[in-house]
Amino acid sequence: MKDLVKGLLCQNLDKKIPSKEKTHIVKDVKKWVWIVFFIMLPKNANAQLEYYSKFNKDGSVEPIIDYFGSKKINDHFALTFFGLTREKWAQALIGLSYSLNKNAIFYVSAGIEQGQRVPRYSSSIWLKEGDTSFLALIEIGNGPDNYLYKVNVFHQFSEKISLGLMDWRYHGLGPNFRYTISKLKLTLWVMPAYDHEEKVSRCMLGVAVPM
Repeated sequence: MKDLVKGLLCQNLDKKIPSKEKTHIVKDVKKWVWIVFFIMLPKNANAQLEYYSKFNKDGSVEPIIDYFGSKKINDHFALTFFGLTREKWAQALIGLSYSLNKNAIFYVSAGIEQGQRVPRYSSSIWLKEGDTSFLALIEIGNGPDNYLYKVNVFHQFSEKISLGLMDWRYHGLGPNFRYTISKLKLTLWVMPAYDHEEKVSRCMLGVAVPM
């Protein structure tokens, strides 16, 4: 896990940023994210590590790793951390979540992304009614086209099987099938999708592991 966090924090910053600035930025971010990471390790912390690949129509495959962790502060608030790394880009966000109740949670966070000196921001809402859940997420970085959104609705048919519909920028719109292997404590998922911005089809295949 330490190697993963280091990987998220030690990605090379954009060459436009002077080398001395790169060093200071990386050191400062590493310091604060390591503090938060170790705070989340003790009791009452929840975390998930996810690895997935994007299989593109041109035959290329893009592996992606992300990590989400949260540590309760009290019955309503929790400290959160999200990190993601891919071949040419990475980000790390720290924030808070507010639980209205067990079926409604709001998230806000901010952090860094590779190649930018301006913070990246994220906000999301998660709702649940019975066996059906809804998520809407937006991330905004520097620049008019530097944003990501994810909207999904999932229905859990059993402890092992859930099926959802997802619209995910840079990935596409399509169904998402999830199968949980209880003995191994991991969830496998597959999502065939159509990217309506790039006008291309692709498929994602992943695995999520609780930590």
